[in-house]
Parts: sequence; C-alpha cells; structure tokens
Amino acid sequence: MKRLHRIQGKERIPFSSFPLIKQLFILAIFCSLLFSSGCTDLKDSDNEADLAEITENDSGSGSGMELIEVTNLSQIDEALKKGPVVLKLGSKGCIPCGEQEEVFSELLPMYQDSASFMLIDIKQYPEFANEFGVRVIPDTCIITDIEDGKYMYMRPDGSKSQERTNARFLGVTDKETLSETLEKAIESGKIEG
Repeated sequence: MKRLHRIQGKERIPFSSFPLIKQLFILAIFCSLLFSSGCTDLKDSDNEADLAEITENDSGSGSGMELIEVTNLSQIDEALKKGPVVLKLGSKGCIPCGEQEEVFSELLPMYQDSASFMLIDIKQYPEFANEFGVRVIPDTCIITDIEDGKYMYMRPDGSKSQERTNARFLGVTDKETLSETLEKAIESGKIEG
C-alpha cells in the first residue's frame, strides 16, 4: 500500500527517480544509435535494396572498372596477382555500406590498372564475417599479399601486418584516407616485386 501525503488538501505520491532514469537510458541509447559510424546489425533486415550498382566478375577479364562481389576467397587470391585488394565487408541493407561503395566507385578509375575493389556481403556469406573478424560494418581493409598462408594488410602508416584489427577502417572511410593507404600498398608491391 502506498503512503499518501496530504498537503494543502491534495494527495501526493512520493517522488520516484525510476521513470527519470528510464527516460535518460532510452535517450542515451537513441543518441548512441544516431551517432554511430556504421551498422552493427549483422542479422537479416527487411530493407535489402541495392544501394550501389555491383557487377560480378566471374571471368577475371574486363576493364577492371567494377566492384567485384566475392563469393570465394580464391577471387581475392587471384586479384592479388594484379596488385592490392581494397576489400569492404558489409551488407546491402546497410546505408553506411552503400556510402562506402560510392567512395569505391570514385576510386575505381584512379586505380583500375593497379588495384582491385572487392565487396563481401556478410549476410549472404556469414562465414566471411567469422574469417575476417567482423563486428561492425562497413569494415574495410587493404590486402597487399599473402605470407605464410595468411593475408597481409596495409596499415594507414604504411606498415604491413597479418593482424587485420590494426589495419582496418571501420565505418565510412573517406576517399583521401583510402587513397593514401592504397598508394602505400601499391608502392610496397613495387619495391618487393
């Protein structure tokens, strides 16, 4: 039974901070979702609209002016013979992933002869999310080569690492940052080759 107070002839229920805490908690969740840089929903979404035009390259031939949708890791291995691979892991229903694909489309003409741009839809191929340790999408990296059976990744500072966690770009990465890191990867390949 609640204890009621009589003040000037009116009934009053004692103040409780619980509803206020609940409202602040909901506001904090809303703000964190609003200001996050990428998608964290790795489950199926009802919104599966294609946000960027993706063409598949199964033959390995062509002008190189396309985003290649990866269905098998051997595609990455084959593309590494040409030069570095810029790889985006994401999904078609993720708006920031579509924005990252637009950045890729801007970079394609600049690097058509020296690098490959590839995409993995982790909703369609969840085994790749495990393989690459994806937690937040879009998750982008630049693969330079293979050493001891493992991919080598280019860090923004120009060093290479087998640890992708130190060499990945989370969220939408701007054209300049990707271009600078890709230039370092291409130069590194020329020195070694």
